[in-house]
Amino acid sequence: MRERILFIVAVGALLLLVPLVYYLLFERSLSVTDPGQGPAPPPPVAPQAVDAGELAPPLAAPVVLSVLELRGQVEVNREGGAWTAAEEGLILSSQDRVRTGPESSALLSMPGIFAVRLDSESEFKIRSLAEDTMRFLLEQGMLSAEVREDPDLLFEVAAATATVRTHGADFRMHVSRAGVVAVGASAGQVELESSGKVVQVRAGYLTRAERDRPPLDPIPIPAALFLKVRWPARSELGKREVAISGATEPGARVLVDGAIVEVDSSGRFRKVVGLKEGANRVLVRSQDVGGNQVDSQSPPLHVDTRPDSFEIKTSPDMWKKDKQGKGDKGGG
Repeated sequence: MRERILFIVAVGALLLLVPLVYYLLFERSLSVTDPGQGPAPPPPVAPQAVDAGELAPPLAAPVVLSVLELRGQVEVNREGGAWTAAEEGLILSSQDRVRTGPESSALLSMPGIFAVRLDSESEFKIRSLAEDTMRFLLEQGMLSAEVREDPDLLFEVAAATATVRTHGADFRMHVSRAGVVAVGASAGQVELESSGKVVQVRAGYLTRAERDRPPLDPIPIPAALFLKVRWPARSELGKREVAISGATEPGARVLVDGAIVEVDSSGRFRKVVGLKEGANRVLVRSQDVGGNQVDSQSPPLHVDTRPDSFEIKTSPDMWKKDKQGKGDKGGG
């Protein structure tokens, strides 16, 4: 009986020692820290995957109109100030003007929305830049425009007494010094309004409107551009200028040696061209809003304005004969 009681007491003691040993070996060792270091830092938290749709979108770069490309002489006028040389990367604002010189061009762009290329001898004004409406003025010259299709965006260019509008198209536009406005579309659709009449110009068509007159019905863009030039009948010229005349399609733009020449409503033109002493060649170029271009170059023109030289030649024998004649006469 005594042995059985001792066995039960021993087993009970062992059962009491098990929790104590577990606490001393595991729980207490995990909570012990160096007194000089303070409490143990919490265990690191494993990074969690984040749904891409929950990320905040990056801030978009502001959409601005700027000068992207320049060729030749390009100038900018800010709100009626002085004309200054343009630089690539220049930011443009409402009321700014851009103009190009002879054989020059400029590309203006609002990335993702539109791009406008100004041809030589052109002047362009920014009237307003709003989120849903952008208005411009082509004061002279020719431009090409690419406008992203967007039914909520109105892109408008005025010239003389006409206005071109689109919600997305590729088109060319020209205004002459006489106020004739021509427009041709290569993609999308534009409308031309003048004197209360509006015509729709689809891709592959062009039209024009004279000053204070309604636009003509659009016609297909011709496959080639007509140009005929009357060159001087003589290639040898005694003065340093010559009159060049000819005819092209009405609404086309004509340049003679890079300088703009006025074209009347029938397509006729005339210009007096200055020449240099010696050999000359004159180039006439015609361009239309359909993208056609044709050149005509003069035959060689030779200018000689030097005065004719006069030379009097005498023979020594003539005096001898004269003396002999007088002697014979006296002897008779």
